[in-house]
Amino acid sequence: MFDDLQIVALTGGIATGKSTCACLIQELFPETVLFDADASVRRLYGSEAVRSELRSHFGDRIFSVNGEIDKVYLREKAFASSEVRHFLEQVFHPRVMQECLALIDETATKGVSRLFVADIPLLFERGIDFGQSANVLVATSSTTQKCRLKNRNGWDDSTVDAVLQAQMPIDAKLKLADVVFWNEGPPEMLKSQVVRYLSTLQ
Repeated sequence: MFDDLQIVALTGGIATGKSTCACLIQELFPETVLFDADASVRRLYGSEAVRSELRSHFGDRIFSVNGEIDKVYLREKAFASSEVRHFLEQVFHPRVMQECLALIDETATKGVSRLFVADIPLLFERGIDFGQSANVLVATSSTTQKCRLKNRNGWDDSTVDAVLQAQMPIDAKLKLADVVFWNEGPPEMLKSQVVRYLSTLQ
């Protein structure tokens, strides 16, 4: 499909449909190698080095009764404090990027695909550059984000507002994106945008 390896960064705000977009790309071009930063973070929760750093910072309160990381507690702390968010980014970001770069190298070396997509929520917030040819943003209005978060997660207004305030606004991300998929309509509308974009990479 592509003459050379295309490396694309995919990002968006919470509840804009970024993960849905990633699935569509893989559906339309199954050979796509997809790096999921959120999945990388979930794996890292099981790392002894990460668990040790979190314990040193938060104490044993960070663990639930079954010995797993208490992600609800961690999320609440992160959304309430920029200092906590910064600490967590220092713990996870270098490790996530190491995994991403290793997968890019493997994809390029083994020639397993001509398309590499990195799904990275904090792409613009952290100014991440791993050699991507384009930064693709999946966007919606803030009103749609709020509705989806309430319906999908069952969060109240204060929780939704705290989550959104902790992220870069979509309007700011629009100014930084090379390509924008506007995900306000039915699923077919998002799919048609993805199809058009993939056709430009041929």
